[in-house]
Amino acid sequence: MQDFVQKIYYNNKPLILTTNKDAYLDEYPVAEGYISFVGAFPRHYRLAIEHLDKPGTMGAIIEDISEKSLQSELHDIYQPIDAGGGLVFNEAGQVLMIFRRGKWDLPKGKRDDGEAIDYCALREVSEETGLQQLTLGEKICDTYHVYSQNKENLLKHTVWFRMYGTHKEKLVPQKEENILEAKWVDEKNLGPVVFKAYDAIKEVLTRAGLKW
Repeated sequence: MQDFVQKIYYNNKPLILTTNKDAYLDEYPVAEGYISFVGAFPRHYRLAIEHLDKPGTMGAIIEDISEKSLQSELHDIYQPIDAGGGLVFNEAGQVLMIFRRGKWDLPKGKRDDGEAIDYCALREVSEETGLQQLTLGEKICDTYHVYSQNKENLLKHTVWFRMYGTHKEKLVPQKEENILEAKWVDEKNLGPVVFKAYDAIKEVLTRAGLKW
């Protein structure tokens, strides 16, 4: 049976839920520096989050033999919401990036009730960037992050898709979503942009096969 692993970002740091910590450490030796807990208990989630709030900490791991226990406890603390997002390429192979709240990001947004997740991703990319001529490609990956908003603790699950657009369309950043800039970036010039991006966004770019 395959080991369960779920990476959740909090404060731009990873919280790893897994049924096999040793196997995870074998694959990702950097996680040797993470604080770890055994058992999907509320106290362990609280201590893990408190640890990730501290400056200089790297990450946290919670291990339990039960995948169901790991996820049910997480959902008891954080209300799950679904979102869709896109990594958009144009004819020249450039990547579409947006700048909001001091970070370079990818367009994404919350799924409406009854909405298919791929349609959600296309709609959100269009709304946040102004692009209307978008073609949906394959799914890239899923990312998770937890945060608080309006006194609610939320777990956002974002499904990312590869998309294709055209540089001939004018980019119109959605000001209502605090997007200050949208621009096409050559892969060879991604380095400085990625330096100012969240780790979850770096993960999407990496999973899509991009290098910088």
